[in-house]
Amino acid sequence: MKNLVKGFLIFILLFSLAACGSESTSGSNEEKTNTKDEDKSSGKLLTKEEFEKMYTDPKKYKGSKVEFYAKVFVEPEKDDDGTYLQVYANNNGERNTIVGIGDPDLDVKIDDVILVKGTVEDVFEGENALGGTITAPAIKAESIEKSDYATAFAPALKTVDVNKEIDQHGYIVKLNKIEVAESETRLYVKITNNTDTNISFYSFNAKVVSGNQQFEIQDNYEAGYPEVQSDILPGVESEGIVVFPAIPDSGTVKVLFEGSSENYELEFKPFEFEVTY
Repeated sequence: MKNLVKGFLIFILLFSLAACGSESTSGSNEEKTNTKDEDKSSGKLLTKEEFEKMYTDPKKYKGSKVEFYAKVFVEPEKDDDGTYLQVYANNNGERNTIVGIGDPDLDVKIDDVILVKGTVEDVFEGENALGGTITAPAIKAESIEKSDYATAFAPALKTVDVNKEIDQHGYIVKLNKIEVAESETRLYVKITNNTDTNISFYSFNAKVVSGNQQFEIQDNYEAGYPEVQSDILPGVESEGIVVFPAIPDSGTVKVLFEGSSENYELEFKPFEFEVTY
């Protein structure tokens, strides 16, 4: 993939030379160039639908403003003038996009989720590591901010603050909140071991019941959410997110967690929470 990013560096260089050449032309040409630049700087911000269409014909949208979330999938390249990124502009490994920004000290690495604000400069074609041709929009960024998967690709439609805990023999499970998104449901869980032996948390046995539907956990490795540890020592707390498929965005649900202790004399029932939202 590096060839594509290096190609973008050349693209930026040529773009800069073209701008310098325009400044040395006659007054008439200079006026036209200034007018063109003014038109570009006043480009409208693309809607979500227009942004999707932009990938079919980036040249048509040259000069348009864009604002989008993306995930960095190649280690960023830098020079004295800036930082250059290859990103996917959705969470399905699609919408390959080249982004350049005039900040050589930008703190971004591979797998980071970012918010990009900038302008469509052109379409660029380059070669990937397998020798295939890749066509991607070239975006000149005005700003790049770090974000996270949930904010970018699975924003909460509803957040329910639960803040309830169940204590069995010093094994405490607290359900802090539930976030209901279009594609998933996130349960924020905290486990506290106030016993004198090791305890285990069985996240794989967690369940959510809504009406007559039962939901099992849903892995989301792309998100990189913090996970509750499965084995927890005495006096230790562990927090994380347990992910389920999307559930109805209103109603009453039962949430069930399971665990055990190395003290086999202790008996544990499922930690059951009932939440109305």
